[in-house]
Amino acid sequence: MKRDNVVFTICGFALGIVIGTFFIGPHLAKPALGPTGGVANAAETEAPAAASAAPPMAQMNAVRQQLDLLKQRVEKDPRDTAALTQLGNMYMDAAKFPQAVEYFERALAVREDPTTRTDLGICYKQNGQPEKALAAFQRAASEAPEQWQAMYNEALMLGEMQRWDDARAVASKLSAMRPNDPQVAQLVQALKSK
Repeated sequence: MKRDNVVFTICGFALGIVIGTFFIGPHLAKPALGPTGGVANAAETEAPAAASAAPPMAQMNAVRQQLDLLKQRVEKDPRDTAALTQLGNMYMDAAKFPQAVEYFERALAVREDPTTRTDLGICYKQNGQPEKALAAFQRAASEAPEQWQAMYNEALMLGEMQRWDDARAVASKLSAMRPNDPQVAQLVQALKSK
């Protein structure tokens, strides 16, 4: 493996962890689901935990091993939404958005999930597909109105698309839902000036 590839992979992994903390952190607390919908076995969930304490090459090998295990699960059961979603999350964390989109779309084709749809929207945005991103955030917000992250991302996307009135309307709803949230207050304030 070339030095540039190793550096790029490590940087992508580190960036993915930072981004994942903000966008997918809330659903990481949920137990990993196995192919039958139950909690995944210890061998499936221990690899990422062990990887975080290991040196970079060992981490990369652990991530590759986890990817291989998940891909094998998907080969055995193409409708394994837990494995498909985990693959999407891993590719998203590594900033490999086209691959993440593929796995998230496959998971959503089997079972709708607003959190997964929000993650798909983030990947669309990062992939330069703002209309698809906006549609994903809007659908996630309509299916799970209590899931404020989808609305937050919808307001951001509308702002990036310079649809200021729509962005302010969504931010206003979000502010009513989360009146004491400093991130929401900052978003509302930023949109006021537009």
